[in-house]
Amino acid sequence: MGKVEILDSLVSKYSDALLSKEDLIGDDNYDMSALFYLNNKKYMYLLDNDPEVAVKLKDIEFRRKFYKILQKYGHLALKCEQKIENRNFIENPDSTNVSEDNGIVLPEKPVIFVANHGFRDDILATVLAAKRHAYIYLGSLPEFYNTSNGVAMNLVGTVMMNRKSKASKMASLEKVKRVMDLGTDVIVFPEGGWNKSINEITLPLWHGIYLMSKMNNCDVVPICHYVRDSESLKKTNTIHTIVDNPIHLYEMEEKEALLYLRDILSSWQYKMMELYGQSTRDKELEGFATSREAWDYKLTERMKCVGRYDSTIEMMSDYRDKGIARPEDVFAPIANIQNITPTNAKSVLETKEFVKELRRDDFQRKY
Repeated sequence: MGKVEILDSLVSKYSDALLSKEDLIGDDNYDMSALFYLNNKKYMYLLDNDPEVAVKLKDIEFRRKFYKILQKYGHLALKCEQKIENRNFIENPDSTNVSEDNGIVLPEKPVIFVANHGFRDDILATVLAAKRHAYIYLGSLPEFYNTSNGVAMNLVGTVMMNRKSKASKMASLEKVKRVMDLGTDVIVFPEGGWNKSINEITLPLWHGIYLMSKMNNCDVVPICHYVRDSESLKKTNTIHTIVDNPIHLYEMEEKEALLYLRDILSSWQYKMMELYGQSTRDKELEGFATSREAWDYKLTERMKCVGRYDSTIEMMSDYRDKGIARPEDVFAPIANIQNITPTNAKSVLETKEFVKELRRDDFQRKY
């Protein structure tokens, strides 16, 4: 059976979760790796919208045993060294008498670990920082089914979800519930994709994390990472990690809960950035004419580490409240005026350039 036939049969079999062949292969134009043939035979059931089919107790039991090995040796797989930070020191770095951080106390029942998203090892760094076995809530299908990263994530345990399919997204909530009912924690990256913004420390959070907390009546545990240079592979380029106290997110109203959680992630990252990310404008712009060029280069380098890419998903992965108007959308009707006259020509041309500049600076949906 050829590549196209294999993909067609999978889309047909899992039509409730897959909309097209591209959902599985992304931008790679049928360039399926050797791993794909193995993974589609063994692990395609993870995409099934039936929680009892996708989440099996025997799988969880095996992965709990594997996690004990990962806990001991997983740090060796990190490209950069990870340091779990003393929160008291991060709060008061200039203090001469910083008390020991005794860590957090987790409830016995399962929790959802929530982490920020933006560099190559953030999933493994979160798995290791959690200190308890947790399934990864995952929506990167081409990466999972075509790369060794997918093999590694499957050994930890995954709740699979196709972000292009509404049915798959809704079913994933039930799959998370089944994982937690079977006594296992879950890891979620509620920004939806890597944060590529030059302006926002943490992207707005998707409301799925709130729904999960509400459905399972469970605490959410923030895990925040900061890396000085997310493109560097040097061991000295430390992953600084904060694990904070559990939050009763389910007791709040949705909007309040999401703002509160985002604020916690942003606050810790900002404090670590202030402490470990000091630099100068001259150093950051060295070799570049503008900050836009410098950031474009950084993002280009960062994205090279992604094994398989689905641009359709990544360009829309961040949450954008439809009730909040963005400047480029507000000015687009003027920029798109077709009836150019001597009276409006100057304004229309200036607005076209303004909208073009705003879209050039929308790095989140540029890569």
